[in-house]
Amino acid sequence: EAVLFSPLEGKITFEGKPAVGAKINLWIKWKDKKGEHFGFTADENGFFHIPQKVAIYKENPLAQIVITQEITVEYDNENYLIWTLSKSNTHQFGELGGKPSNLTCELTTEEMDTHLEYALMGTLCKWDKLTKVSEK
Repeated sequence: EAVLFSPLEGKITFEGKPAVGAKINLWIKWKDKKGEHFGFTADENGFFHIPQKVAIYKENPLAQIVITQEITVEYDNENYLIWTLSKSNTHQFGELGGKPSNLTCELTTEEMDTHLEYALMGTLCKWDKLTKVSEK
């Protein structure tokens, strides 16, 4: 079983205020060019939860899995790219090397931060710390 996307929860804000009703779109690509799309909505406090996405994957010593994740947010008739990531591991929270706490994504942030220790990533999201989770 491969974790294509680890569970993610946090808050979406616009100019520091909750982005109430923001439409969150997750796209995951790993086995074909089309990929899979999933939709979620931020609540009255801007909070959102995206559940874990898994698939059955048979490891091949001659090939390396590459999982691409992209999260966009539609808010106030604008689209924002808040998360773009490519990872080559299949374990839970392998994207960041741990579970993020107090995740907040501010839509008006000018530039994406890049994290390269565990994956190639750009994000508008910030978090306090990462909690290590054992690999499965």
